[in-house]
Amino acid sequence: MTGRLPAPQYEESNALVSCFCDVPSFFFNVWIPLDPATTPETLQAVIAAGAARARAAAHPVGGLLREDWLPANWQELVAQQGYAPAVPMTAMEAEDLAPPRRPQPAELDIRCVVDDSGARDIAVLNADAYGMPREMLGALSNMALWRADSLGFVGYVGDRPVAATGVFPAANTVYVALVATAPDAQGKGYAEAVMRHAVQEGQKLMGVKRTTLHATDAGRPIYTAMGYASGARMVLLAPAH
Repeated sequence: MTGRLPAPQYEESNALVSCFCDVPSFFFNVWIPLDPATTPETLQAVIAAGAARARAAAHPVGGLLREDWLPANWQELVAQQGYAPAVPMTAMEAEDLAPPRRPQPAELDIRCVVDDSGARDIAVLNADAYGMPREMLGALSNMALWRADSLGFVGYVGDRPVAATGVFPAANTVYVALVATAPDAQGKGYAEAVMRHAVQEGQKLMGVKRTTLHATDAGRPIYTAMGYASGARMVLLAPAH
């Protein structure tokens, strides 16, 4: 995903990989440790190294940690280093999705993203769903992400966008991302319908069946019901300020 943005910068050294895309959202400016940090001293060193690398970035930078690689008091150590847990996530995967629990809503019109207008609808839906200022996802409001090997879909009721999903090729899987529903349209099955459509089309395009994603705690029960198995727990850190 990040390689599609205008100016991504990657660095891998000292057991730390960083991806800074020079955009306002820390979702796209992240450092990630490559090895377990199971002692307080190791975790402090990892966070300090990530923070040092982040000082050269123009926008806020986050970190991504795997919880079973951390010491018991990791939250306290993270706070001491100027970060705060922002988004807990669970890695999930599936070969085959379970059958739908209900029919696709008749009023939902699912459209593929083919221009900046559709890309902007995905960005706005995600910003609103996750309580972020819309300008934080402004870099996604164009066709940069949506190349020949990836697909974005938006579900509309009338002309109003209500749900979105994107699919990307990653590690020989269909990676599902940017799943979002308008806050006042939740609970109606819109996101699941759009996601199922996106997965189906992504499998056709990419020629693979296995799908992967990172679920928020709110989305995890829905994905479990869809047939996804849970893997490692992760947490996305944000600068505490």
